Parts: sequence; structure tokens; C-alpha cells
Amino acid sequence: MTGKKYSNQKEISYYMCDRTQTLTLPMLVNLLLEVSGEQSESLGLGDTVMQEKGYSWILLQYEFFIDRLPKNKETVEIETFATEYNKLFCYRDFIVKDLEGNELVTVHSTFALFDFAKRKMARLPEEIVDPYEAVFNKRVKRTAKPAPVNEETAEQQPFNVRYFDIDTNQHVNNSKYLDWALTPLGGAFLSSHQMTYANIKFDKEVHEGQQVQSIYSQIAEDAAVTTAHKISTESNTHCTASFKWKKISE
Repeated sequence: MTGKKYSNQKEISYYMCDRTQTLTLPMLVNLLLEVSGEQSESLGLGDTVMQEKGYSWILLQYEFFIDRLPKNKETVEIETFATEYNKLFCYRDFIVKDLEGNELVTVHSTFALFDFAKRKMARLPEEIVDPYEAVFNKRVKRTAKPAPVNEETAEQQPFNVRYFDIDTNQHVNNSKYLDWALTPLGGAFLSSHQMTYANIKFDKEVHEGQQVQSIYSQIAEDAAVTTAHKISTESNTHCTASFKWKKISE
């Protein structure tokens, strides 16, 4: 049983794609959040209303199962629905389909409610979760953690947190963490490999003016490659992620 469904079509534009004409994962994340925001707005729980109540949604984890990522100028339908919730966490799924109804990407996500005044996660009030018609389940879902970085073989690249990395929620946009994680893999790797799975866990936010280190290691398997990543500052790990890849056929 799932909650109330919402869907909308989106055309993939050139600026959302990489040099292979393929939608990037950071841009896909932005589209998913746009569609879930549209649903919230339609239910009377858009950003302005949430801010008036003293809350905002924060994303804790994503898990992507990817058949293929959409291409430039392709129109896709993105469907989303809350699946269940407990006292602290809300679970939401996304399904990206082509216009023939083929499922391209399935995403499981975990959100929490942030209380601005108390500067911490808040219990989920009925007035905020009821409109989504998700099922209450007191157990906490245990999503698999991203694969850990092998510190002995790890490489790293620094990034400065800039003004334009901060979005309207006054936080570093979630897609920026993915930019930082994936960029050190390099163009040769990224243009010759197709992502088939992604697991991203957000831990602590970073702030404008900080410098982060994007640290990663690679695990080669028979026909696939797994890369493990973390975004860190001197004292904290802010995001961990792992991705599975397959070589693109010539």
C-alpha cells in the first residue's frame, strides 16, 4: 500500500546532461525534488507554508536503481508517493518512466522534518503527514549503508563551498554533494561507464566558505566497478556514497 501519488512530465534539456547527452545524477536529484515539491504545494504544504510552521524537510538518504538515465530532449514522467512514516522519518519513492511506460529509474528516499527554532529533527505532526496518505509504521527502515572508502587506496580532491552552492533553503544543495563526489572520477571514466546503482547518505551540512575533501576509492569486479566516496572536512564526514557502474559498449 502506498500513499497519494503525484506525477508530472519533464523534458530533459541540454544543460541537464553531460558530454554523452545523458542526464546527470545531480540534475536528476533536482528534478525529483522539484516533483515532490510540486506534490507538497498541491496539498497545501509548500515551502512557504512549511516555513511559516517553522519546519523544512531534510533529505537523509537516497537509493537509486538505474536501468538507464534519460537522454537530452527526452520527455519522462516522474511519479512520486510517500510510502510510510514513523515518529521521525518519512519514506518516499520516485519512479522515472519514458513515455512508453518503461521504468528507467526507481528511487527510495528517507526524509526527516527539521525544526528551525530547535535546530534539530522534529517529530512528525499529523497535520503535515496526513495529506500524503502514507501508512504509519513504528519500525525504522534500515536502508543499506554506502560501501566504505578504502583509505589505503583512496584519492582525494578539494572543493571550496561557494555562494552559488547555497540554495533557497539556505543549505548547500543536495546535488552539489554528488558533483563533489563524482567529479574526481574524471572524464575518461565517467564518459565510458554507465551508472547502475547509487546509494547516498547525508550526515552533516557544510557551509559557505568551508573547504571539503572529496575522497574516493575504486573496487573492480568482473564486469562491473564500484566506487566508494565520502565528503569530509577536517573534523566531520558530511556525506557518504557508493556507485555501481558498467562499461559502456563501444
